[in-house]
Parts: sequence; structure tokens; C-alpha cells
Amino acid sequence: MHDHIIKIVLPRDEHLDEPSARLLAAKLQVPSAGSRVAVLMDVTDVASVSRAARAVFGSLTTVAAWALLGQTPVDRILAHFILGGGFTSRPAGYFTSEAEAIYWLKEHAYVH
Repeated sequence: MHDHIIKIVLPRDEHLDEPSARLLAAKLQVPSAGSRVAVLMDVTDVASVSRAARAVFGSLTTVAAWALLGQTPVDRILAHFILGGGFTSRPAGYFTSEAEAIYWLKEHAYVH
């Protein structure tokens, strides 16, 4: 995607557990040139996310801001569950438009 914005598309109809979250998190642990990244995470139609997986995402220090993307009321509930776990120290939000999410990330994570 854009420099310093990483897009993650979670698998549809799958359950995201801690081992899966750790695999995704490992890719976010070493951003280029030591700078932090912004993450656009698509949660559309994900079946569930465990509390342990949520904790993994919330503990990442290399992420400057999170934008979760979804389409349905269930996606919104899942996104707010994810954001409820340790994201208080960095900007995070839920969006139904990818363009709006990217614009927001650029404004809140200071990435371009």
C-alpha cells in the first residue's frame, strides 16, 4: 500500500486465535528503517477473534495507528471487540470505507 501503511486482510469465515495473531504480528515487528507503521486491518466476515489474539495486536509497539475495516454490523462489533483490548495508547478506529481509513491513518499516524 502507501509507504508505512500495511494492509492486513483477515481470512473470511475463519477464527483468529493467538498463534495466528502472532504470525501476523511477527511481520509488523520489524518495520523498515526503524519507523513505526500504520495498519489497515480488514475484518470483513471474520468468524471470531480470541481474547488472546486481541491482546497480541494490542501489545505491538511498532504500530503507530490502527484502522479496522468492515462492512456489516457484525464486522463493527468484532472490530470494537478487537479495539477494546489495549489500543488505548495509540489512535485506532473503525471504518466502512478503505479510502476514509487510509486518509485517517495518514492524519493520525503521520505516515505518507
